[in-house]
Order: sequence, then structure tokens, then C-alpha cells
Amino acid sequence: MDSLHRVVLDPSKCSKLSMEEKRELVYELSKWSHGAPEMLQSWSRQEILQVLCAEMGKERKYTGLTKLKIIEILLKIVAEKKSQGHEMETSSDPHSSPAVGQRAFKRQRKIDNPNRLSIAVNNDESDISNTIYCKNSACRAKLSQQDAFCKRCSCCICHQYDDNKDPSLWLTCNSEPPYQGDACGMSCHLECALRHEKSGIAKDGMDGRFCCLSCGKVNDLLGCWRKQLMMAKDTRRVDILCYRVSLSQKLLAGTKCYKKLYEIVDEAVKKLEADVGHLTGLPVKMARGIVNRLSSGPEVQRLCACAVESLDSMLSKTVRHLSSDHVIEESNLLASNIIQIEDVCTSSVMVVFGSNDLELGKCCGLYLVAS
Repeated sequence: MDSLHRVVLDPSKCSKLSMEEKRELVYELSKWSHGAPEMLQSWSRQEILQVLCAEMGKERKYTGLTKLKIIEILLKIVAEKKSQGHEMETSSDPHSSPAVGQRAFKRQRKIDNPNRLSIAVNNDESDISNTIYCKNSACRAKLSQQDAFCKRCSCCICHQYDDNKDPSLWLTCNSEPPYQGDACGMSCHLECALRHEKSGIAKDGMDGRFCCLSCGKVNDLLGCWRKQLMMAKDTRRVDILCYRVSLSQKLLAGTKCYKKLYEIVDEAVKKLEADVGHLTGLPVKMARGIVNRLSSGPEVQRLCACAVESLDSMLSKTVRHLSSDHVIEESNLLASNIIQIEDVCTSSVMVVFGSNDLELGKCCGLYLVAS
């Protein structure tokens, strides 16, 4: 057992073994109650594939599977072959008792069933070969035959994914406040949404919001706008500063509710354009320059920070207003629960005092009688 353990865990020794010796090792490992998959993890993917192909009798690549999954398939096939061989040996034993012989006969009938084992293995193979995985190496989600794109990592508009995804340049349909409700969870490139009319960005009635192109749900856009300015105020590169400020301007173009925020960003855009020209795409002048070397750089970043502060202040006031309304509503409900007026007559009234503690369940009342 120890020698087998050392051979399996030593890649240099395994590489010197013949194919038959490797197959024998796998058969020995399959007898272990546990630990066989972990032991085979020390082998290379290529070695495991070679043994698996030798057991199956044909070449396969299994490009969409992890090494651990390939090991599981290999051990499963080996176990099935061992089980088949054991049943055949038992059925051919002449010294077996009648009862044992009867059981062996039943097992033999199962084996005689044409291609039963091969059908099961072939079904597993066909399932694996028909499985489609996302081409994005950072995702690798399982897809169905009907999926036109990966809904987990790709844009629902252009159906493309980013190798190095920047979440600040994506819009996601969600159920976060202030637009709660059923959301599909799909996402799209910010640039794709800006170009698509149905997104509603910079359209009348969609101020600071966007419409999901997949399910039609309305979502908040101010969070994305804030991310652009946060990136702009902290970056050291001129091209990133120009790009993020330009996006911020586009997101609130034609706004009626957030004119103050738009004016701050518009002022920053004008200062940048005076130095680098129009912000159409990446700026040509000083594209990879340093912000501190740009005459308007520090002032533009100060304006970006000011815009973020203005948005935060605006949102905090909205939250305070909503919470104060909620408190007033609760106090009115509380008062109605504690004090109740009943049996109002011309000469008397019944006043009932109750506790706001529901567990107490106690109340008292008194009559006020006019003298």
C-alpha cells in the first residue's frame, strides 16, 4: 500500500510507467473506499486522459471538463468493468452451491443483455459531448442548446463578453431600491445601452433611470453615474478621466430632475475640451498623459468630487424625508391603538386606554360624565 502510495504521488515515477502499468494502478486505486480521486489529482491531465481513452477504446478530448470530473468518469468506468468481470467469474464457478448458482444465473442473464453496459457508458459520453460551456474562461457556465449567449457573463444586447470585465461599465437589472420588484438579473454594456433607443437613457420620462432590454423593468441609473465620477476623480490617466466624464455627461443628458448635477459635469467637460479637444471616443491629445500634468486636471477632478457629494446629499435628504413620513405614520397608528373613544353620548363618553405591548393584552377604561 505504501509503495503504491509513493508511486501514485510521484509524478516522475508515474511518467516512466507503461500504459498497462498505469491502468493496473488505477484498478488498484479503485479498490480504495476513499481517497482515490485525490491521489489521481497528482497526475497530469494528459496522463489521466490517456488511461481513460485506453479504457474506453477510443480517443476523446473532454475539453469542457475539469480534471476532477475526468477522474470521476475514469473511476466509474473501471468500477463498472470490475463489476462485470466479477459477475462473469461467479457465474462460471462449478463449486458454487445451488442457491449461489441460481444467483449467478440471474447475474449472467443481466450480462447477456446485449450492450447494456456499453449503452450506459455511451449515454454518459453523449451527455458530455452535447454539453455546451461558456467560451469565457472566467465564467465557463453550462449552456443549453437554445441559448444564443451566456446570460451569466455576456451582454444581453450585443451577446459579447469582456475578458477583463469592469462592473462600472455594465448595467444590471436588479431589485435594489428605489426600483424594487421582479428583476431578470440580465446585464449589458453601458455603451450598448447608450446606443439602444429602448434603454430609455436620456429620454423623456426616464430621468436618472434605464429600462432593461430583456424584461422591461425600470432600474436606477444614478448609481452607475456615480461610479463614473468616482473613477474620474481618482484616476491618474488623462484618457480615463476624459472617458468617464464623457459617460457621466451622456447618462444625464436632457435631465430635468438633476440639472444641478448635469451642470457640474458639463463644466468639467468644457474645461477638459479646452485642453484635449472634443471628447469623442478616446482623446487624441495627451491620450495617455498624466492628469496632474494637465492644466485643467486637478480642477476637473475637484468638480467630479463635488458632483458626487451633491448626489449623496440629495439622496440623503430623500431618505430622511421618507423616514420622517414613516415615523409620523407609525405614531398615528400607535396613538390610535393606545387611546380609543367609545360610547359617545350627549352627557358621557367612554375613553379606553390600551398598552402598545401586544403581549400584555391589558387595557382600562373610564366614563367621563358631564355634571
